[in-house]
Amino acid sequence: MSGRAVLVALFLTTAACVGSAQAQALPARPAKDCTAGTAKPAEPGDVAADPAAFAGKCVKLQGWWKDIAFYPTRSEAAVVDSLSIPLLDNRRVGLYLPKKDLDASPQGPRLATVIGTVGGACSKLPTAVTAADEGYCHYKGGAYLAVASITLDK
Repeated sequence: MSGRAVLVALFLTTAACVGSAQAQALPARPAKDCTAGTAKPAEPGDVAADPAAFAGKCVKLQGWWKDIAFYPTRSEAAVVDSLSIPLLDNRRVGLYLPKKDLDASPQGPRLATVIGTVGGACSKLPTAVTAADEGYCHYKGGAYLAVASITLDK
């Protein structure tokens, strides 16, 4: 095999690998029928502790929103670097937000209600998926939620 043929084969193999990782990007859209009317109330801590039990379900969570995560208590959300604290991995739910909500994400804890479809645990996803992801699952292995709507409580 000539040097050029080796380079072409290497390029095609790399392109196929990159393409398959992108094709497997995290499906972070809520189910079409996931609305305030169809969502079942759940506790953020329960979803975070056992994401497999809630995977695929449309839920309504009330808790504390900070950045790209949702917490059961204000004190957990208020921890400095709360997204990176391993102790909170089984307490926090990662959020995949619509762009308008992502842009408006509070950097401090805010009481909120979120409706969305639980995706399960990021740690159960193939490595190619989490590597290609730019959101919560790229960094953490816990539960994640594809958000249909999120509102700050008054």
